[in-house]
Amino acid sequence: MTSQRIGDRPEIVDSVANWALWRDTGRWDKLATLYTPDAIQHTTWFVGPASEFIRLARSRPPGGSLSQHFVGACAVELNGDRAIAETRLVLLVRGRLAAVEVDITCYCRSYDRFMREAGTWRIARREMIYEKDRMDPVTPGHRVELDEHEFAHYPVGYRHLAYFQASGGARITLGLPTPGSEALARLYTEGERWLRG
Repeated sequence: MTSQRIGDRPEIVDSVANWALWRDTGRWDKLATLYTPDAIQHTTWFVGPASEFIRLARSRPPGGSLSQHFVGACAVELNGDRAIAETRLVLLVRGRLAAVEVDITCYCRSYDRFMREAGTWRIARREMIYEKDRMDPVTPGHRVELDEHEFAHYPVGYRHLAYFQASGGARITLGLPTPGSEALARLYTEGERWLRG
């Protein structure tokens, strides 16, 4: 293992951690430096250029909510100037659903394709894998009323999050990777093929 390769992993892991902090604290200019110029971002409410994701997140967060991303273990695979980082995340969202203030907890993983450009690792594509989520009223005893038909429309891995975001006007991306899904198998297959070049 060369000294360059030893230094690659910490740089990539730092980028993943910085993404969460800079996204949550609104440091948009810094967040933009983590992406390649043509990077693609996938979330529950957006799929497209990372630059547009930043513009929209900056101007009107979905549902008017407050969110925090907590970063866990990060596994990095390297191949020359390409790398994939898969990272455990917990997304915490607080906002109002009708008249009730709620907390949403979503367990997920980010799946980032990194490219080294001019000696710096940057995200070329960020996708999410949604494992499970839940919704709780902030005030004990308050009851959250859901439209069961609408609620059942969303994938199990991010059903509560999607329902909440849609109630705020967000357009939800269906068919995102969840455990055991064809979308997850396809993500891994395409990712491995891309990593090999």
